[in-house]
Amino acid sequence: MDEYGRQAVHLIFGTAIAAVLLIPDPRMAPMIYAAGLLGGLVCLEAHLKGWYVPVIAELVGAFERDGAFPGKGSFYFVASALFCSIVFRPDVAFVAVLSLAILDAVATVAGIRFGRHRIVNGRTLEGSLSGFAVLCAVLLTFTGPVAALTASAVAAVAELISPIDDNLVVPLVVGAALTLIPVA
Repeated sequence: MDEYGRQAVHLIFGTAIAAVLLIPDPRMAPMIYAAGLLGGLVCLEAHLKGWYVPVIAELVGAFERDGAFPGKGSFYFVASALFCSIVFRPDVAFVAVLSLAILDAVATVAGIRFGRHRIVNGRTLEGSLSGFAVLCAVLLTFTGPVAALTASAVAAVAELISPIDDNLVVPLVVGAALTLIPVA
């Protein structure tokens, strides 16, 4: 498995998943996410039954980690985006979902390439700091400095210490932090 390619796919698809929240009608995002989840489950079921599903078979073959349930990370990512689109304001949901797409990909790649100091759960200080810095820089184009720093710090800590899949946790904690902490 090519982890660099996997993280490139994570970044591209994750950014596209976040971009759905930029559609002017906020009622559309939950419908798009729900349709994506249902379509993904149909494709996954077909794949698990041994049917050849174009694109899905190639993506699973090329980028799924060995021994992982096929599509689990994608399913979790879209499920957390769906939750965020229902619970948080659209601007908060966008930052929360985008935080996962950017931080996870950058932290993983930087950790693999430059990581020397393991800190928690096999993650590296260099990866976590890189993810934080890049995410903060990107978020500054969408929000103010306090919100960008808050979202980046919360995302980095959540990704670092979460005992469950970060695709579920990061958007939820970032959205909650931006909702509960006045960052205007």
